[in-house]
Amino acid sequence: MSGERVKRVVFEGPLQARLEEANLPEELAPSGVVVRSELSLISPGTELALFSGTHIGFKDPEITWARYPLNPGYATVGIVEKAGPAAAGASPLPKAGDRILHYKPHADLVALDTSKDFWLPLPAAVKTTDALFLRFGQIASTAVEASRAQGDVLVLGAGIVGNLCAQLFRERARRKVVIADLSPQRLSLAARCGLPKGIDTSGAALAEALKAATEGRGVNTVVEATGVPALVPEALRVVNRGGEVILLGSTRGTVELDVYKLVHRKATSLVGAHESRYPERAPAGSPSHESFARDVLSRILSGGLIVSPFLTDTVAPADIEAAYRMLLDDASHHVGVVVDWRKR
Repeated sequence: MSGERVKRVVFEGPLQARLEEANLPEELAPSGVVVRSELSLISPGTELALFSGTHIGFKDPEITWARYPLNPGYATVGIVEKAGPAAAGASPLPKAGDRILHYKPHADLVALDTSKDFWLPLPAAVKTTDALFLRFGQIASTAVEASRAQGDVLVLGAGIVGNLCAQLFRERARRKVVIADLSPQRLSLAARCGLPKGIDTSGAALAEALKAATEGRGVNTVVEATGVPALVPEALRVVNRGGEVILLGSTRGTVELDVYKLVHRKATSLVGAHESRYPERAPAGSPSHESFARDVLSRILSGGLIVSPFLTDTVAPADIEAAYRMLLDDASHHVGVVVDWRKR
């Protein structure tokens, strides 16, 4: 299998996506595996920003990976076809025939090193399409773990990450949650996931609607889950005095902020919650990407987290550019877009 040709997604420039052919490595690492992809999930956040050329990393010389051409990817479920000697001989590591989740780029065949790359074994009980959303649940868990407040929570943004963040604050932290979004479709999706009626920010003043939704208490935590720069000062305005604003969405640009009024005098905590806040793996009992993903998996299996309504589209690899454009042009109706690598 070494040197086998594979098909993978490449961004050649803004709004340009296609399949390219490449070779697998000639030799696997001792802990390496080759995975035949079943389904991969497109991120409507980071990946779409890279596709459109709007990711802030393109203008930052320190973020060198945000350069064209690049091979995007976010979450893939596949079957292990071959394992190196270390992986084949150690029971905690995947072996041929195992179904796993990994975060390598979109491709029909992927080589990964289990000692370095993130992967998670999947039980037979979890649907492949549901397993893909573990990545977003893992990211959303960062905000829940980073929170130090009590009381009501407002999540700005009802996309996949914001939706799962709201569900996790309710299920894991047992806190009352209000979700807000401009899109009635995304708010309807939140209701299908069992969340209380959200705030449609296209037709209501947020502060007034928030008081009504919390019976006048307001919120001690606001999670900004969209990455829209203008929503950062808005989050600081509506949070209660002494509260916290958690930045979960990667902000797509700079923010103009009255720090004296909104942070200093208001005694507000401004918390960064990028997924890199926590390590990929850590000793048992410590927060990590792995512990978050396992927690999300158990909650999906128990019915505590609802993810199946996120899946809106399944596309063939040959239609990859159209899939990104679909997300870019109509994000309210196209939410979870999956690439089926079994389609030719």
